[in-house]
Amino acid sequence: MPILKIPIKHYLGIVSQSQQKDFKKRYRKRAEENDTARTSSVRRNPFETTEGFVEKYNQAQGSKEQEKYENLADVFLIRCKRRAGFISVGEGKHVDLPGAWTQLLLLSLCNGQVRNDSLDVLVVSLDHAPIHADQIPVLFHLAESIQYFLSSDTTLSDPPSSYKTKMLQLGYLVSLRLFIFQLTGNLNRHQLSSIYLHSLKGLLKCETRYQEFPNMLFSVHFMMRVGEVLCGLKLTEDTSVQVSVEAQEHGVNQVLRQCLFSYHCVQNNGTRLSQVIEQLMLLRDKLQQDNWVDCGLGLMILGEAAKSSMPCLQTLMSLHMVQTQESTQEMASQKASWPWQLEHMYCTILIDICLNSYCAEMKKTALIGQSNFSPCRCSGGLLTLLKQSHEDKWRLRYSVVQGLAQISRRITLSESLRNIAWITLQKHLNQETDPRIINAVRIIESEWITRRLAHTLSKIWPPVQLATHSANHRHRMKTTKPRKEAVSTARTGEGCPEQPQIITKDAPKTPRQGKHGPSHLDLRTRTDIDLIKVVEDQWQKELKKMMEREEEIEKTVLEKRKQEDEETIMRKRMEKVKKNTKPYELP
Repeated sequence: MPILKIPIKHYLGIVSQSQQKDFKKRYRKRAEENDTARTSSVRRNPFETTEGFVEKYNQAQGSKEQEKYENLADVFLIRCKRRAGFISVGEGKHVDLPGAWTQLLLLSLCNGQVRNDSLDVLVVSLDHAPIHADQIPVLFHLAESIQYFLSSDTTLSDPPSSYKTKMLQLGYLVSLRLFIFQLTGNLNRHQLSSIYLHSLKGLLKCETRYQEFPNMLFSVHFMMRVGEVLCGLKLTEDTSVQVSVEAQEHGVNQVLRQCLFSYHCVQNNGTRLSQVIEQLMLLRDKLQQDNWVDCGLGLMILGEAAKSSMPCLQTLMSLHMVQTQESTQEMASQKASWPWQLEHMYCTILIDICLNSYCAEMKKTALIGQSNFSPCRCSGGLLTLLKQSHEDKWRLRYSVVQGLAQISRRITLSESLRNIAWITLQKHLNQETDPRIINAVRIIESEWITRRLAHTLSKIWPPVQLATHSANHRHRMKTTKPRKEAVSTARTGEGCPEQPQIITKDAPKTPRQGKHGPSHLDLRTRTDIDLIKVVEDQWQKELKKMMEREEEIEKTVLEKRKQEDEETIMRKRMEKVKKNTKPYELP
C-alpha cells in the first residue's frame, strides 16, 4: 500500500519558537541538498567547448598536460566542422550554425595553432553558409566580440598580423550578413543592445591604425557604415552620437535593385537584359552620390552575374570607365570620382571574376579588357587600374597588386593568364615608388558569399517588371540549384576557394552534365585537372621518400654521435685511471 506523508501543522503552538527555527534550518538544508543532487545528475556534453576549457588549455601550455588538451581541442574542432556543415556547404540535418559559430569563437581564444584553425573554419563557414533569420542573435554576438577585440588597447598597440587580418575579414562577413537582414526587414523585431553600440564606437580608434593597409581599413569602414545603418546613428570623433536621417530612411537602393534585375535575367534567361542594362547605365551618377555600401552590394551582385554573362561584365566595366573619364576631365572637382571603398570593392569583384568565372573568355576580359570595347585607350580590365598614377589612387593600385599576386599563384588557371598577371606585376613593382604598395604582401582570398546574397535577395525581391522569360525558364530553374551546390563545395580544406571545375566532377549529375562532367569544361581543362592530380600524387610520394631518407640520416647521425661520446668517455678514463675497460667492468 502507498505511503502518504502527512504534513504536520502545529495549531496549538506546542513547538517553541527556537525549535521552529531549527526545523526551518533543517528543511532548508535538505532542500539545498536535493537541488544539488538534481543538478549534479545532469551531465554536460564532453565534446562542447566552454570558457573553462579555454582557460585550462591556455594554462596547460608548456606543461605535461599540453598534449592532452591539444588533442581535446582537435576533437572539438572536428565536431564544430561537422555542426557547421563544413563539407556540405552549411546544409544538412546535422548542421547547427549558431551553435557551431559560438563554439568556434570560443576556440579562437585558445593560444597556438588551434586559434588560427578555428578562425579559418569560422571565416569559411560564414562565407558559404546559407542565410537564415535564426542566425541574427549569434551574428550580433560575433560582431560585439570582434569589435571589442579590434578596439582594445592591446590590439591597437601590436603590429598588424595574420590573426588581425582574419578577425577583420570575419567582421566584414558578419556585417555583410547583418546588412542583408536589414535590407530584408528581418531586424525590425530585434532590439540592438548598448554593448553593440559601445563596441561600434570603439572602431573609431582603428582608422588611424590601419591607414597603410587598405584591405584592413576597408573592413573597419564597412563595419562602421553598416553599424550606422543598423543603429540609425552617425558616429563622430567625440563621445556624442548624432542621429542619421539617411540611416533612418534607409531603403532599397536603385542601383542595387537594377543589379538584382540583371542577376535575375541571367539566372532565368530573361529576354529584357538589355533594357535593364540601359536603365542601370542611366543611374551611373548614383554610384558617386549614394551610400557606397548599397552601391557596392549592387556591384557585387552584378559581378556575380558577370561570371556567366558578357553583357553584364561589359556593363560593370563601363560604369567604372565612365567615372574614370569624368574624373579625368574634372580633376579639380571631386564630385565625379567614386569613394575609395567602392573602388576597392570594384577591384575585388574583377579579381573574383578572374579566379572563379565559368568561362575563360570572362576571365581574360576581366584581367585584360577588350581592345574594341571602347574608342578610348582604357579597356576597363584589371590591368588598366594600374595606370592610374594619381596619389589618391594608391589604395586602388594596392588592391590590384594583391589581386595579380593571387591570380599568378592559382595553379588551376590557364598558364597564359598566370603569366600575364606575373609579368605585369613584376613590371609594375619595378616602377612603383610608393613603399606601401611594394610591401602589399597580405593576400586576401576572394569571397563566395556574393553567390549566397545574390540568390537570397533575388528571392526576396522578385522583379515583377521582368515577368517575361524565355521558353526554357522552368528547365533553367531546375538546373540552377544543383549547379550552385556543386560549385559551392569547392570551399573546403584550409579556407581557400579552389577552382569550381575540380569539384563539379564528383557532384550529382544534372541535365546539363554529361558523362565526362559539366559542359563548360573542355578537353584541355579536364586534361589539366587530371594532370594536376597526378602531379599532386607524385609529389606526395616524393615527400614520403624524402621524409624516410631524412629519418635514416638522422638515425645515422645519432648513432655516430653516441659512438663518439663513448670514445670520448673511454679516452678520458684511460687518461685518469690508466685502464681501457668500461666502468664497473672486470678486466
